[in-house]
Amino acid sequence: MSTPRRIFINAMTSYGTTVLGMALGLFSSRWVLQGLGAVDYGLMGVVGALIIFVTFLNQVMSNASARFFAFSIGAGDFEDTKQWFNVSIFIHLLLPSCLLCVGWPLGEWAVGGFLNIPAERLGTAHWVLRLSLLSAFFSMVTTPYIGMCIAKQKIAEISIWGVLGSIANFGLAYAVLITNRDSWLLYCAGTVCIVITIRMIQVYRAYIMFQECRISRVLWRDPKRIRKVLRFSGWTLFGAIGGLLRGNGIAILLNKYFAPSQFPQVNASYSIGSSLSGYTQTLSTALMTAFSPEITSTEGRGDRLRMLKQASLASKFGTFLILLLAIPLFLEVDYVLLVWLKEPPAFAASMCTLSLITFMIDRVTAGQMIAVAAKGQVASYQMMLGGFLLLTLPIAWLFLAHGFNAVSVFWAYIITMTLCSVGRVFLAERLVDYSPLVWLKEVFIPCAVVLVCGLLFGYLVQTSIGEASFIRLFVVTLATLISSFVLGWLFIMSVDERRYFISCALNWRQRLFS
Repeated sequence: MSTPRRIFINAMTSYGTTVLGMALGLFSSRWVLQGLGAVDYGLMGVVGALIIFVTFLNQVMSNASARFFAFSIGAGDFEDTKQWFNVSIFIHLLLPSCLLCVGWPLGEWAVGGFLNIPAERLGTAHWVLRLSLLSAFFSMVTTPYIGMCIAKQKIAEISIWGVLGSIANFGLAYAVLITNRDSWLLYCAGTVCIVITIRMIQVYRAYIMFQECRISRVLWRDPKRIRKVLRFSGWTLFGAIGGLLRGNGIAILLNKYFAPSQFPQVNASYSIGSSLSGYTQTLSTALMTAFSPEITSTEGRGDRLRMLKQASLASKFGTFLILLLAIPLFLEVDYVLLVWLKEPPAFAASMCTLSLITFMIDRVTAGQMIAVAAKGQVASYQMMLGGFLLLTLPIAWLFLAHGFNAVSVFWAYIITMTLCSVGRVFLAERLVDYSPLVWLKEVFIPCAVVLVCGLLFGYLVQTSIGEASFIRLFVVTLATLISSFVLGWLFIMSVDERRYFISCALNWRQRLFS
């Protein structure tokens, strides 16, 4: 399979299955809320927050493993890839074991003596913590196998398992709604069983497909490789912690300036905006997973020019795929929230809109981020990223301290994310010779044209229909999708890319009718 075709299939598979998973998750969240009730639903978030750092660390370590695997695969050295796999296995056995030894007693103490949990739910809360830790431990230990699947670009298969997991969780949500038992414990136990089952199948598949996934304890103790993985992961973790502290810090700021008892709409609106941000981040991770392995492998082969071209494709097509969802949502966010929540909080629409803008600003420089990670020199990039993300807190505090409303905290998000994107552009120029002028010409300007023209066309269609309704939502969505595809064909795709897609379409047509 050719490289462009493989990247295209990986991106579309990841995009389609992630959007399906998001739709199932959004629809079933109402069942979970009804089944658990407000108290248990809130407690689930509180107890889950105790292991959020472990989840973050798992994602960081997974990305690090996949990066080193892909770079080694690109260099074409089987033994080197096998050594990286075994070093990764050693780290992913040692690190979660240490975290479990420390986190388990601390978590038990927090549930029993620190968090405000009703006495009648204390026993369930302890079991939920233990099951969550088990799930996190199992996920971290099996990360090298998943990383090898990503590095080998088995994205379609990973996406299929993701869809099956989403469908299983969808069924679990309905079971929680109709059960007469302890819904919180049932939901947690069911989620853990789904995660472990799918992970076990993926580990078995990776072991069968890839000879590199053979454990050899002789290869575990390689100090030089261990230092490289931990150094790369450490700097990546620094940037990730900036994002983690930003989200939790903003929630604390809003809680301080807008007490929940007096301003319930503010905290609820922020929770909805954060939920949308979480779903868009999931979509972002899926798209990054589709593009990163090939870009890293190309860098491993020493083909810098081709790597930079692929990085531009990642920014350009990644942003375009986001615009397909964002443009109709910008126009119809009030009605979408009304259908989803029935009685959306007052600031929810504004916060969701600004959250989407933040996400688009982040995606338009995704190629620079992948290119820098492919080279491996991430220290300066992660210092810049983590520092700017942490600036969100003082900027939001200044806004609130000077009397701005709660929506202003999302303007702080936009300011710092813009700084991050601009920083990526200039750092990529210094580290991998990615020209800012090329990025402006090939990525930013074409995507801006699609966004502005798509919004104008969608607005004209919207105003011609009148009152908000499902019919208007459908027509506006269809109209913006058609206009976005036409504009994307004219402005985003190059002449060579158009020829390639026409050639693929003709080949598929010939196969269907031959």
